[in-house]
Amino acid sequence: MSFSERDLQSKLDEMEADINQKTPSDSQDATKSVFPQVEINPSPQVQGWIDTSKAWFNSLPKIGKAGVAIGAIWLGFSILGAVLHVVSSVLSLAVVGFILYVGYRLFKHNSDSN
Repeated sequence: MSFSERDLQSKLDEMEADINQKTPSDSQDATKSVFPQVEINPSPQVQGWIDTSKAWFNSLPKIGKAGVAIGAIWLGFSILGAVLHVVSSVLSLAVVGFILYVGYRLFKHNSDSN
């Protein structure tokens, strides 16, 4: 190794040691600095509904809990499908409207030329 390569290697080692000193060693500390805690305080009425729902769900047998989970997943996908249908309908209407507008402008331009 030449002198410049050794000098470069020593600089890299110093920089690595400096970085290791500055970064937190505990991964939990790193997540705390990256992801701040957000506190959500629901109203007392909503908190009561949440507590009642949790108590009801915890009182169900395992098969009942699985049924509720499957039903919730099914309902979620149904809502997602409905939203996607609405979005695709709006996009389709926009495309058809644009085509009609272009056709109208072309027809109007041709009739003005005559």
